Amino acid sequence: MWQIRDQRVIFLRIGILCMIACIWACKKVPVGDQKIKPPVRSYIVTARIDKKGTNTNSEGTAMLKGRYDEGTKVLSYKLEYRNLIPEEISLRNGPKGSRGTLTAIIYKNTGATVPLPLSGTLTLTPLQERNLVKGFWFVSVNTLALSPEISGILTLKQN
Repeated sequence: MWQIRDQRVIFLRIGILCMIACIWACKKVPVGDQKIKPPVRSYIVTARIDKKGTNTNSEGTAMLKGRYDEGTKVLSYKLEYRNLIPEEISLRNGPKGSRGTLTAIIYKNTGATVPLPLSGTLTLTPLQERNLVKGFWFVSVNTLALSPEISGILTLKQN
């Protein structure tokens, strides 16, 4: 009789230990501690640059086309312009209708002939990336007559 009782106690203890081991092994990580990496996106970048952005009577126009990759943080672009002679073409950051703050100069007239389209790449900082994705960047084209003569907002379309 003692043997049956001892066997029951042993099986009970083994069962309790197995349950504790299962519960301990299935410990969940709190939701706040989990790190989920957002997907890396790439964008098609465009800007129609004309007198609407500056409210001038300029006949000049320009078009910027490019790509931005969140993984590499690289913005690559090609820009073509017509009916004007630019002194400086720059990328700026700021609200619509403002002069904005200078982000990068993509062309400066040095007297040398530059073949169209103008092209290049920029590696962005996290702050620059955030402002680009939020739609705060624009292109400003300055000439000898007006500064800026034409401008246009960069728009992004997820690729």
